[in-house]
Amino acid sequence: MTFFVEALTRLHDAEAHVRHIGEFETQDEAFAASKRTIDEFLLREFKAGMPADKLFSQYQKFGEVPFVFGDANHTMSVRGFNHMQYAKARCAEICAGT
Repeated sequence: MTFFVEALTRLHDAEAHVRHIGEFETQDEAFAASKRTIDEFLLREFKAGMPADKLFSQYQKFGEVPFVFGDANHTMSVRGFNHMQYAKARCAEICAGT
């Protein structure tokens, strides 16, 4: 099975845009790509001394939301990766300096 990762972004005009992240042979690779997408945003937005809740708020407003699909028609969403839980945990790690 091939796993597809797509990212949904809401821009300032409130219009949603979808970006194709990639196609992966394993679910683990697809989840890793999803995590990288979130990490790139968080590290780009982070400012020294920023509290985790502010960074997380930035992600909620402007970050890409990755979705993993397990079929070519992008209709079968794969469970097992929660972008909100991951982003919240990463915000705490990044803001704590770890």
